[in-house]
Amino acid sequence: METEKKVSRGEKRRNELLEIATDTIIELGYANTSMDEIVRRARASKTTVYRHFKNKEAMLAEIVSNLSEGPVLSIKPLDSHADGGSLQELEETLFVFGKAVLTLIYDDRTLGLWRMLIGEGCRAQHITKSFFQLGPKRASSSIAQQLQLANELGIISVEHAEKAASIFMGMLREDTHLALLLGVQSAPSEEEISSHVRQCVCDFMKAHRA
Repeated sequence: METEKKVSRGEKRRNELLEIATDTIIELGYANTSMDEIVRRARASKTTVYRHFKNKEAMLAEIVSNLSEGPVLSIKPLDSHADGGSLQELEETLFVFGKAVLTLIYDDRTLGLWRMLIGEGCRAQHITKSFFQLGPKRASSSIAQQLQLANELGIISVEHAEKAASIFMGMLREDTHLALLLGVQSAPSEEEISSHVRQCVCDFMKAHRA
């Protein structure tokens, strides 16, 4: 029982460190953020911080991976049996996934992280490549797996699932994401997000009817 409490406290402290690291990196930029600064803001010992993360690159990788968990975990796998999986199931999977994606990328902290990484891109390409793979690419590949399965089940017709997933992601983001990154538009409401995602799903399904 005591062991479970220790694990719980450890995970809580790890998450707290990630929250502090996220805010620090967004505020100062990746290059200007040091582990010492994170230690100072966290009011923790170096031993504690380094026990959880060996360096700030590992910290950023986990921040990005955690951010992409929402959309990835929102995906309800289709029934792979011959008589399983339906058009309605796929539509709902795409809707829930799409809403999770937009809710995430329209969030102020996520936008701040994107802006910071765009600014760091030329100086630290390994960081932005890691972000792309662990974030956008991971989410896109996860939904691509379901599109491939839906194609095999005859629910829809897609020649290249990865390409289809990329197109769907682009439909979701449209110009709104860029406008938010530039700070020239306010974030859509939850109702507006839902309406937009429904329309994207409808258009996508029409384009890929079996």
